[in-house]
Amino acid sequence: MSFFKNVIDALKDNREIKQPIVHKDISENPILLENLKSLAESSNPSVDFKKVENHLKLFSIGHAGEKSVLFELKNSMVPMLILHGVHLEFEDYQAQMDFVIVTPKFILVLEVKKLFGDIFVTDKGDFQRVIRKNNRVINKEGMYSPINQVERHLMILERFLKAKGVIKKCPIRYAVTFANPKTILEISKNAPTHIQNCVIRHDQISAFLKAEMKKSSPVEMHASLVYKIADGILESSQDKPFNEREYLLEDEQVGASTFVAATIEKELLPVAPMENNNLKMLLTEYRTRKAKESGVKPYHIFNNRTLDILLKKMPQTLEQLLEVEGIGQKKAEDYGDQILHILQGKNAESSLDAPKDFRSLLMEYRKTRARELNVPPYYIYTNKTMEAILEQKPKSIQALLKIEGIGTKKAEEFGVGIISIFKENA
Repeated sequence: MSFFKNVIDALKDNREIKQPIVHKDISENPILLENLKSLAESSNPSVDFKKVENHLKLFSIGHAGEKSVLFELKNSMVPMLILHGVHLEFEDYQAQMDFVIVTPKFILVLEVKKLFGDIFVTDKGDFQRVIRKNNRVINKEGMYSPINQVERHLMILERFLKAKGVIKKCPIRYAVTFANPKTILEISKNAPTHIQNCVIRHDQISAFLKAEMKKSSPVEMHASLVYKIADGILESSQDKPFNEREYLLEDEQVGASTFVAATIEKELLPVAPMENNNLKMLLTEYRTRKAKESGVKPYHIFNNRTLDILLKKMPQTLEQLLEVEGIGQKKAEDYGDQILHILQGKNAESSLDAPKDFRSLLMEYRKTRARELNVPPYYIYTNKTMEAILEQKPKSIQALLKIEGIGTKKAEEFGVGIISIFKENA
């Protein structure tokens, strides 16, 4: 009965798809932007204004990249329905997809990246971001593979559509596009074939789609079925909930901010001159030693201005260290723990040689995952959450979910790693 109903519905549906049609457009004022702007204008001392400002910048950059990709899609002349910003929640999974494209022959999940610098893909398929200055490489760092991300989104979308009975044989494909027009994309000839075939610059989108349309497919869907798939995705897509707590300072930081506001032009308690000199000497020695080990000049570790700011601000956490001018994410990952040990009056080298306790293991895990995902360490979990983890020592996902700061998403992404620390080192 349902078969004949679908046939009748298809015959009644007179819609055609002869060119690109935007089925879900880019919103100029999405919920995330509105909430970030609201926080930026807030007078609440608990708001982490630096993080809000940083995320507003990142949103602006990403938004511009997605607009340029949409322009290429609309001008590709490929018959398809385009959905932007699809957020699906299915079973215990979530997927935030930049674009979902539905054609008569396949569905495409398109991930958009707009990054500063050039991208190199190695023989093994690892992604590296390369920063150049005057045609000279000044920094090369690994980045979390966007292929892993888009493959996960594809699997969630496929399970969702099949569970809803919307598709049976329709193939779902994926691609990753880099939207920065200045980015040079270099893929090793020995890189895995699937990466060579699906990682493209945004000005290659039209040619990519036309090539995909020429490939054989187990389906050749009527326009009504293409709309049915797109409508099913659109109906289930919802705006990603805005979590304001992610933009609030930890209690200790709020207390410090309140104290600062109450004192007269005293940003920090002064360090005793003798103690300051000792710390300066220790930091200078550490910088010299690391420079020799790395074969670089000492100022590549941190320059004198950064040294002076370290002594003035005396950061005690990695989050505070990241606020110091001259200390970016990579330097915080490479040298942060040892700099903090020195500022806390500990010996950096001896602390590294000492047996690792749970705190060290959690910090190391956080640093490693942050590097893999190309995000700040506090994205994995904040210091406050880490203290709660240390107190509870969870050995199951259920126990982990009871800890403040660990929601379903973080438990899904990092739970196994956190729990294994306590299980394997019990």
